[in-house]
Amino acid sequence: MLGVLAAVLGLLLFSMIKSDRVYEKINSIEAKLSGEESSNFKSQISNETRKETPRTSLGAKRREGVLKHGQDARATSARDEGDWLVWALGAEAETLNPVTSKDLYGYYICWRNIFEGLMEYDSDTLKLVPKLAKNYEVTDGGLTITFTLRDDIYFSDGLPVTAEDVKFTYDTIRDPKVDAAKWAQYYMDVKTVEILDPKTIRFRLANVYFKMLDYISFVDIGILPKHIYQYKEGMEFNNRRSEPVGSGPYVFEKWNVGREVVLARNERYWGEKPCLKKLVFRFITNQLAVLQAFKTGDVDFMIAEPDQFAEMCEDKNFTSRHKCLSVWNPNVGYGYMGWNADTAFFEDRRVRLAMTMLVDREMICKYLLKGLGEVPADPFYIKGPLHDPNLKPWPCDVVKAKVLLDEAGWRDTDGDGVREKDGVKFRFKFMHVAGRSLHEQLAKHLRDQCAKAGIQAVADPFEWSVFLTRLLDRKFDAVTLAWFTDVVEDPYEVFHSSQRLNRGSNHVGFVNKEADEIMEKARRVMDANERAVLYKRIARILHEEQPITYIYTRPTLRFIDPRFENVKAHNIGLDWLEWWVEKGRQKY
Repeated sequence: MLGVLAAVLGLLLFSMIKSDRVYEKINSIEAKLSGEESSNFKSQISNETRKETPRTSLGAKRREGVLKHGQDARATSARDEGDWLVWALGAEAETLNPVTSKDLYGYYICWRNIFEGLMEYDSDTLKLVPKLAKNYEVTDGGLTITFTLRDDIYFSDGLPVTAEDVKFTYDTIRDPKVDAAKWAQYYMDVKTVEILDPKTIRFRLANVYFKMLDYISFVDIGILPKHIYQYKEGMEFNNRRSEPVGSGPYVFEKWNVGREVVLARNERYWGEKPCLKKLVFRFITNQLAVLQAFKTGDVDFMIAEPDQFAEMCEDKNFTSRHKCLSVWNPNVGYGYMGWNADTAFFEDRRVRLAMTMLVDREMICKYLLKGLGEVPADPFYIKGPLHDPNLKPWPCDVVKAKVLLDEAGWRDTDGDGVREKDGVKFRFKFMHVAGRSLHEQLAKHLRDQCAKAGIQAVADPFEWSVFLTRLLDRKFDAVTLAWFTDVVEDPYEVFHSSQRLNRGSNHVGFVNKEADEIMEKARRVMDANERAVLYKRIARILHEEQPITYIYTRPTLRFIDPRFENVKAHNIGLDWLEWWVEKGRQKY
């Protein structure tokens, strides 16, 4: 999934004694509320034909997942229609164009609400199941994939979804003048796309790719209506930011710039309509203001920070009136510090390793994240099959870091307390999103730790839109951010050397020939177990090279207004399309 970035925050450091108590309390809460989670990460491509699934609002049968801190156990056979869901987002979306979007905020607004793919992930099994497609057939050893579309699918303007729209979506992504490098690299192996009839389309591949079914079914993007989005020049398409049109259960109503995006229920929706009449995505950049808005009822759904979650979970008055959820799923990703390898500071792996050893990640997870985070050693989901439990994170070791810096030629030769090399002082800028308390705390921690080793790290905060532009243009020395991983993981997008170009997602400019070759080979391996062996090799290369420092991985933390019923934590996360509110409790 997009990469998506975002993306993720915290407040001032509690005292050590108070934090220990909070840490112990959270461990106790988590132990009591933990449940088994299942997931299936096997490849979906094989020589077989998939049959049509029954038409439902969710596209597949659901089973109840694990829900912590307020699990809904009520029957949902009778669901009332009406009411709104007001969702607090930490920044304004850059665009509502799913092809050119590069942040998580636009993804939250559009994905599954406005746009739908030919296939979708089942929320619990994590297997691909038909959505707009009636069925699909994989032949020629995985080199030919044919989709047959449903006869009853329509865009929100009433026109049918056809194979022409599917091909248009593909052609748009592959157009070099369209700002879609993030997505285009997944379609490099598509050789031809042939429309067989208005409801049938065939993709022929030059090579097999274990995730190709995901991408040619446009799971994370959705199908664009050609009659709405057709364009003459790529820039014309790139500039289309608002008024999205798709086939999903909600339609775009308005975008009050600087305040909110409002979606209304699609009354023409081809599937079963959701109960909630509107989804409102309200932009609130200050996390304290978000919590206050939630407490006063101005928003119904918010992403909580670990310190907020720990504090509120100890407040019986709060927990008795709100749903508090802590959920692990394959999309949780990781928070990191990234070192731009194209700068003189971080071109040497020994320096990058030294930076990792200067950061006290155990302290960050225990105190800043209130015991809710874990320090990962690789980029893969910590509870998934690609994670290597034998690979241990580098320890915090200031003495060893100093030795590595000396070896790399960074020494304090003039006695001013700052290292230098070739006449350049080791004084770098650490870019982060302004107003994010966890980012600010990480900047302070890095500054203090670097000072112990003769390095000056200067905080460099930017408002989100400016931050994102500088990130994509790679105009930074070092950066902190979060990366949200896909259900089925492929590190190519983030770590292959080709992805440092054209505003790709290799933001730190990592280049390693051996890693490139392994990632390219892994894409051709259809067996998940064989692929896992290759990915463990990649994890060890990344461990030695340290292009980024993994700071934490943690569950998603959410606060939800209690009037919403049928709130379940699936293996893929929450599904607001299932939610409803009793007539007597409806607010809007």
